[in-house]
Amino acid sequence: MEIVGFGRVLGSLLFVLALFFLFIVLLRRYRNPLTHGASGKIKLIDQLTLELGRRAVLLEAEGKLSLIVLSKEGTEHIWTRDTVQQTDLSQ
Repeated sequence: MEIVGFGRVLGSLLFVLALFFLFIVLLRRYRNPLTHGASGKIKLIDQLTLELGRRAVLLEAEGKLSLIVLSKEGTEHIWTRDTVQQTDLSQ
């Protein structure tokens, strides 16, 4: 009789784990459906890991590019400049 009870507990555990992993897969696939394709005001252009716990981040916001270094101690602003709008010169 204990084997049947153990089988039920094991089966229930496997069922719950399968549901959990299915939920994770669906969440990754359909995350942020309302904002998908919408342009935000702040864009992450690029990031680079400098060393353990430090990384440089290039952001674009309101027509300006900013380089910021993020670390455990805080953030450090390196520079900000206006973005250059590319024009079509093929006419």
